[in-house]
Amino acid sequence: MNAERRRYPEDHWIRSHEPKQALDAYLDQQSKAYSRAKNEHIRDLLGDLRGKRFLDYGCGAGYFSVHAALSGAAQVVGVDAEEAVLSTARYFARQENVDKLCHFLPSDRLPFSPPQVRFDVILMKDVIEHVEDDQRLLEDAAALTEPGGAIVISTQNALSINYLLEGTYQRVARGDRRWFGWDDTHLRFYTPPALGSKLRRAGFKPVQWRSAYLIPYKLPRLPGSTKTFTRIDALSWLDKTLGRVFPYNHLGWSVIVKAVARPEVPARIRVMTPSPGEFAPEAAWAPPAVILPQT
Repeated sequence: MNAERRRYPEDHWIRSHEPKQALDAYLDQQSKAYSRAKNEHIRDLLGDLRGKRFLDYGCGAGYFSVHAALSGAAQVVGVDAEEAVLSTARYFARQENVDKLCHFLPSDRLPFSPPQVRFDVILMKDVIEHVEDDQRLLEDAAALTEPGGAIVISTQNALSINYLLEGTYQRVARGDRRWFGWDDTHLRFYTPPALGSKLRRAGFKPVQWRSAYLIPYKLPRLPGSTKTFTRIDALSWLDKTLGRVFPYNHLGWSVIVKAVARPEVPARIRVMTPSPGEFAPEAAWAPPAVILPQT
């Protein structure tokens, strides 16, 4: 999420200026078996959010920002580079009556410089593969995380059956070396060992892993079918069961990790943080560099 990031096309729902239609498209996407399995794992790893300060970095239309608010989080901040999608997120929060708690900010980088507030939980759902300097992103996140706080990251995994099948076809048979999955704005793939190494260098300790789409169940359409894909959604039960168990929790197309912030992170600046309920109103934000008043 930087100035040179690949952007979605103008007709993508993320860039729509019609919040209701964009939200309908977004929630339809989240209703698919793959998204349901992945979101279930993410909710599990986020854990109990009651009373927590929650940052949803790359929040999109606000699915997990709203989830955090409905789950009792004390403070919820959603950040995304696309202003249009933040309008959808704000609309979604209003629909769920949590708009007073959810603060949505436009920024293409972590917005607190220097960090005047730290978070108990940070979520980066399908974000890191979009960012040019991913190591710096993780280091900045570590500086914003309370010691003992957690970050949850989901991304696409090269150590998966789908990568072996589809990746071999796209990158080898078709020679498309710029193919990085289903999203043309991706810059890279990860593997659990590589992602774990980056997290440790940034000051996090990976503690739990999950994975989804262990076996492909979104397949090319059958001859004569009018559908774009053939879906065998029943296979998603493997994600919900084996996706929690080693080694399968490292082998899905989507890999999800929870990591805990170590107390000795060098980049963390220890300052006072606002008390619950004293989070600055949205009008007080001045992204991308944000300084909150100390209490």
